[in-house]
Amino acid sequence: MKVIEKIYDFENGDKYVVETKECFHCGETGTVEIFTQEMFYLHQGMHIQEAVKSLDKDLREQMITGTHPKCWVEMFGEEE
Repeated sequence: MKVIEKIYDFENGDKYVVETKECFHCGETGTVEIFTQEMFYLHQGMHIQEAVKSLDKDLREQMITGTHPKCWVEMFGEEE
């Protein structure tokens, strides 16, 4: 993961903007925002699904594989 930017937010908590891997469907990278504490958990070796609870499963999948939520739907359809 590559940190793009640090967002300082005293009311809601500081975040990092992280660049995700290249999507194998569209070939583009993407970004997600995670809290500073979540970044710490990732650096401590926690799995994304446990460390980054602020994101829904689609964006956590993007962190793992690079596949954007929109691209996932294009490839596999809507979840039932």
